[in-house]
Amino acid sequence: MGCGLTGYHGNNQDTPSNEDQSNMSGNLGVPQFPAMSSPQRAGGGKPRNKVALKPGRSLMDWIRLSKSKDLSGTGARILNVTPEELAKHDKEGDAWTAIRGKVYNVTAYVEYHPGGGEELMRAAGKDGTELFNEVHRWVNYESMLESCLVGRLRQTLHVSPNAAAQRRPPQVQTGFLKPPLPATLQLPKAQPLKGPPDRTTDLENTSKTESSGNETVTITSPEFMKPSLPANFQLPKAQPPKGPPNKTTDNTSNMENTNETESPVKSESAAHETVTVYAPQIVHDENETVDSPVVPVPFADWESPRHDWFQSDKYVTIAVYTKRKGLVHENVLLDKNGREFHLRLILGQHQYKVHVELEHDVTDDISVSFGASGSKVEVKLKKATAGRKWTTLGSPLGMNGQFVSVADCERHYRQCVVESREEVTHDTTLFGLRFPPGSRMWVPAGHHVYVRCEVEGVGSVERPYTPVPSSVSPVQSESAQVARCAEGRGLCLMLKVYPQGTLTPVVGRLQPGECLEVSDYDATLALPSLEEFTSVAFVVAGTGFTPVPGLVARLLEREDRHVNVTVVFFNKQERDILWRDQLERLARQQARRLKVVHVLSDPGVEWAGRTGRIRREVVEDVLPAPGPGAMVLVCGPVPFNQAAVEVLRDIGYQDSMYYVF
Repeated sequence: MGCGLTGYHGNNQDTPSNEDQSNMSGNLGVPQFPAMSSPQRAGGGKPRNKVALKPGRSLMDWIRLSKSKDLSGTGARILNVTPEELAKHDKEGDAWTAIRGKVYNVTAYVEYHPGGGEELMRAAGKDGTELFNEVHRWVNYESMLESCLVGRLRQTLHVSPNAAAQRRPPQVQTGFLKPPLPATLQLPKAQPLKGPPDRTTDLENTSKTESSGNETVTITSPEFMKPSLPANFQLPKAQPPKGPPNKTTDNTSNMENTNETESPVKSESAAHETVTVYAPQIVHDENETVDSPVVPVPFADWESPRHDWFQSDKYVTIAVYTKRKGLVHENVLLDKNGREFHLRLILGQHQYKVHVELEHDVTDDISVSFGASGSKVEVKLKKATAGRKWTTLGSPLGMNGQFVSVADCERHYRQCVVESREEVTHDTTLFGLRFPPGSRMWVPAGHHVYVRCEVEGVGSVERPYTPVPSSVSPVQSESAQVARCAEGRGLCLMLKVYPQGTLTPVVGRLQPGECLEVSDYDATLALPSLEEFTSVAFVVAGTGFTPVPGLVARLLEREDRHVNVTVVFFNKQERDILWRDQLERLARQQARRLKVVHVLSDPGVEWAGRTGRIRREVVEDVLPAPGPGAMVLVCGPVPFNQAAVEVLRDIGYQDSMYYVF
């Protein structure tokens, strides 16, 4: 499900009643927060003076207010805000600030800010990311300020006349890149081909044609498309290249630079391949001023990904060259709807886009593969009409060929079908979802997606949820849903239904065959690399448990590195424990590596386990000792998360030793 407010689901937007809210601390083991001596009253990582808030201005008061109305002042519209526009809102009564690329109207929050209104106003009218990170970087600000979201911070990129000599923006490439040829080389004029290509031609003798202006270069495959020249032609001695790789370098140089050795032509594809090549497109004039909601990342040319395409009788293959090793399926987001093809390649906190209207139809038979070092990604599309020669890949759409920050990207949704539903507890259901036939997405463990649907009388409502495996056990079953998840064709969501909520009652009623919109996973989440630690603990409450199964499975499946895992799971009653039987079975199977501890705040008379709230004496003896080899991950409602951080700091954990979802 989610963490922070996303797992809590406050008030009329998936919250228990006000009466339940007032007892929330007891229900999930949360003490009164913030305590008068708490560092939270004085900030986060960097101490500051505590401020006495007015009556009715507590954290829970803010949650009730922010979940009861839209506080953005934009009528719930998402805007693209320039720095100039942001700077106009720098006064009390009209205060906007930007955090990590998103702009919030914090006018209403000023009176609720634990550090006081004066401290918050230091970031008014400007980008407050640096100040935020300095004081309390761990706070889940997206949940806290969800109703205050104005939109995205839009930057304006001004390209100076001399910028071309210093750095050129990434160029859109379609078709194979041209091989580097000496400036003095005169290419012979090739004769046009007559008749269809010989289908019996051996792959070693297969030839391809490349057009550029009035000249045609014949390229032999599969030896990486070297130019074919007359036997008596003498090539001048080429000088070794200087500086970064040339953007017009062909696949030969690309393969050398990325340590890829496999041929782009697969023997099972066809015996003959016809490849059309295009000159690079000019993206920007050197004197042009770009004013766009999404700004291309100003990487040097040789660092920016690029893409090409080639075809056989049956297939069209799109290849993206990233020069970043170790890419896996989780880096790929793909949607094909009719002829619209949209590939998003996630590379850290940036995204490379291939977005085109294909020249001809393709089927939903799509495969994704990677080069030997994982730096090249190939998407193979099956032609609807075998043997049809494509002259182009298609027409570019949107930000095709651009490399942009993931924080600047619009959220992309797809219509998914409910394939199955299974009751997990008295109020929580596991949904198995199937993507559209042309979509592929592999969600990394611990990341969340957004669910969106229409709610009568409210309109479109969206909330974040963390997908879970179909089972907490790493042993794969033979179910169709497991296969769908493994192939990137679907996912599972665990949803707790709040009767008075806005979204969950609607989703909770969905039956197999009905539809639900699901977004790309949120790539802005930067989880620590858990494999670097020797001990990892999860301190979670309620549906904050949902990131745990995927992350635990990932840690336990590693045979090359032993990681001790502890799960401390807070709930109200026994019946609220999610996947209890599976967790305890897995703990018995992995007794040397996995420990599961349940804590109940409202136990029955027969409960023999731990009880109480999130306090030092409840968790200290089961957590790993603070140190560079330990990491604790916290997920639950906002009050629980804040109390857990206070406990961890009291035990001796430094900021680098814990992570709050």
